[in-house]
Amino acid sequence: MPAQRYSRCKNLNIYWTVLDKVMGQAVTIDGFVMDMLTAKEADNLVDLLNRGNQESLWCLAERC
Repeated sequence: MPAQRYSRCKNLNIYWTVLDKVMGQAVTIDGFVMDMLTAKEADNLVDLLNRGNQESLWCLAERC
């Protein structure tokens, strides 16, 4: 199994940030920093990013 590029990091009490380990910073999608997410939202986004499924990311952003 290849190393996972994306992970989540707790930032405030119950909120999470999705991190890009290669770039060393929070993930940005369409100009929005992926932070202040619930654990479930962060896990889903990390999973999609690590799979490289771009179609699912657009669907997530548009709430398909």
